[in-house]
Amino acid sequence: MRGHPVSRETGRIRVAVVGTGTGVGKTHVSVALVAALAARGDKVCGLKPIESGIDGTSTTDAEQLALVSSVQPEPAPYRFAEPISPHLAARRCGRAISLEVAGAWVDRQPAPLAIVESAGALLSPLGPGLTNADLVRALSPDAVVLVGLDRLGILHEVACCTLALRALAPGLPPAVIVLNPPAAPDASTGTNAGELAALGVASDVVVMPRSAPTAPASLAAAQVALARLALS
Repeated sequence: MRGHPVSRETGRIRVAVVGTGTGVGKTHVSVALVAALAARGDKVCGLKPIESGIDGTSTTDAEQLALVSSVQPEPAPYRFAEPISPHLAARRCGRAISLEVAGAWVDRQPAPLAIVESAGALLSPLGPGLTNADLVRALSPDAVVLVGLDRLGILHEVACCTLALRALAPGLPPAVIVLNPPAAPDASTGTNAGELAALGVASDVVVMPRSAPTAPASLAAAQVALARLALS
């Protein structure tokens, strides 16, 4: 897979948020993290450089992040209307997603602390031979958050994603795992954090409550995640 290093100003902290799949609640977790940081007085912005499904009526993920940011970001470089994979949306617009463009945009944001959310899952495509894993590697984040759903199958998904991160971005710190409650709990819901630890897949897994990302319970869980990220 291709990846290109992205420069960063000294003294800035960057956290990359990726998912084990699509629709697992990355924005929910990212909003909670940004809101928790802003609430304690940090200068922080939530960023989503690549986003599809922008219909002009619904609040976008980037807009949700901007609403809780203490420093407002510029409009993202890649915003596509069609609710499909960004690589396909870009192709249909006659464009190609560039890691250099996305990285330069992240670099330009004035906040010293940035939470950067990817579009789709860790290995979702951004172009030929290019995935979100390449974007994460190119951003050289100080910390990585891997978000999944607390339901059957998550043990495999977390194991696969952590293995992929170790193989594709060995220089990055181990990901902090955050699990969101599924809309329909199953028999495994509530046990997966402990199983991930017992199996040696991941330790200190953070479980989010089923509440709004800015609700007190969500902010408390976000503070726990920030402590795991050494940002508390």
